[in-house]
Amino acid sequence: MENPTDSIDDARAATLALDSPRSGASVVPIPPRPCQIIFEGFPASEPPRVEVRAWLARLGALTAPMIRGEVAIEAVNQGRTEPRYRVRMELVMPAGPVRVGLDHPANLPHEDVYVAIRNAFRAARRELEARLGAEAAALPEVTQ
Repeated sequence: MENPTDSIDDARAATLALDSPRSGASVVPIPPRPCQIIFEGFPASEPPRVEVRAWLARLGALTAPMIRGEVAIEAVNQGRTEPRYRVRMELVMPAGPVRVGLDHPANLPHEDVYVAIRNAFRAARRELEARLGAEAAALPEVTQ
């Protein structure tokens, strides 16, 4: 029987492998983000957890100051034989939370859990980039 910590170590290795350049140069790994992953309506499994961690790593510097996060993956049966998945998340940043909810236009339910995760994280990236742009625009210009 597999030790539960083995799958966690495998998930970390997979996440770090996504950040490694193909050239083989050494890379300083991004520290893991404190994020709770919740499964609703279907059993928790490691592959979606790995995918969420990988997306957090892909966001890189945008989530570096993240205080905590919560990602909820929900299976919904909308009168279909196969469930559809939707993802909502809240990433708590020092400047305030970034929320991608069920009402976000880029976050529609999908029959593939990985596509649902991808869409939610792409929406979160746009929100984080917009916030970063707004914060940069609010800074006073430096003249020499």
